[in-house]
Amino acid sequence: MTDQAILDACGRGEISPQIALSRLLLAGGEVDAGHLARVAASRPGSDRLAALARLAARHSDRLPELARLARAGLWPGGEDFPAATAILFDRLATEAPEAAVAFYSLGDPDELAAATAELVRVLRAWSPGTAGRILDFGCGFGRVALALADGAASILGLDLSAGMIAEARRRAAGRDAVRFVQGDGHRLPAADGAIDLVVAADSLPYLVSAGTVAPFLAEAARVLAPGGDLVVFNWSYRGDPGLDAEEAQTLAAAFGFAVLRAGERPFTIWDASGFQLRRAA
Repeated sequence: MTDQAILDACGRGEISPQIALSRLLLAGGEVDAGHLARVAASRPGSDRLAALARLAARHSDRLPELARLARAGLWPGGEDFPAATAILFDRLATEAPEAAVAFYSLGDPDELAAATAELVRVLRAWSPGTAGRILDFGCGFGRVALALADGAASILGLDLSAGMIAEARRRAAGRDAVRFVQGDGHRLPAADGAIDLVVAADSLPYLVSAGTVAPFLAEAARVLAPGGDLVVFNWSYRGDPGLDAEEAQTLAAAFGFAVLRAGERPFTIWDASGFQLRRAA
């Protein structure tokens, strides 16, 4: 997507200012807050572009570092995809944890907190499992797990990155109901039927790219109690919503899930699509 296409999408309200600014950064160029202010001024009445210009101005001191991160690459490469993923996020856990788990947060804890609060509101509206036993797959430094902790019986966060798990444990100090462990999706660290809700927020695309999404769905089906939910935000990054929905339907049928939602866009900040699969009762 070109810079102009990004600006047009933001102006039409198709993407939020946060997503627009992150896409401009990921496109590889330097983002000039002054230029965005001039673009907004040239389109009077475009509240979204004005908001984008204000957002860029507010974070102007962060933009060069965010551009550097984008140029350095935020997607794992190499033949051993899981190992490359762990190495990437180990580095980012130290360099830029907020930007690593949600680049559209622009590395700002307050921006990330607002997006996380919206995510939690959606989860609680969708699934009664938020009051039960939760497994947060691809938990990063625990932002979703910690935001859900007050209303949940227990939360287990799982991530491939040792660095992210260390940061999650640091941030969760004193929260006895929240536990973080390092691991992948091949064997989830829970007994059969011991979980009421599995959350995968922006983590399934890595399994899709690695070709390991089916084993994860099998494991989610194993650990979920009857009637429990698997909620996925972003099935993949391949840009084919129809294929994502088709794959979700196929795997759901194979592993005993009913598909309640496939590809809904429930957020005002994040542009993720949501999927809800419910384990047969």
